[in-house]
Amino acid sequence: MPAQRILVIEDETGAREALKSLLDEEGYTVCTAEDGRRGLERLTDFRPDTVVCDFYLPDIDGLQVVRAIRSAGERGITVIVITAGCGGEEAESTLRREADYFFQKPLDLRRFRDVLEAGASPTEALSLH
Repeated sequence: MPAQRILVIEDETGAREALKSLLDEEGYTVCTAEDGRRGLERLTDFRPDTVVCDFYLPDIDGLQVVRAIRSAGERGITVIVITAGCGGEEAESTLRREADYFFQKPLDLRRFRDVLEAGASPTEALSLH
């Protein structure tokens, strides 16, 4: 299991807690944040292998989070963006280029687990319904 430490950035309490519970059960070490800025603050101390980030956050969006992670030189972090819809084809296309993986909600948990275990390549189409 290559990814051991996962940071979940999700503003919806129920979704954040469900993801944390699922990942805890899978044996990952999980840290959560309720918005983008807090998530970015936790990068330094928590040092995640993977960031799972909702696109719609109350302060900054998922694309801004991805760009902040990349501009900070955090190339070794796998970034997974999840969304129920991200504002059109252009935004979705940009996310697909800049994030490692892009999932539509609700998550296909089997495929999500495959990605976390590095069983899928970032070049695969992972827009899941």
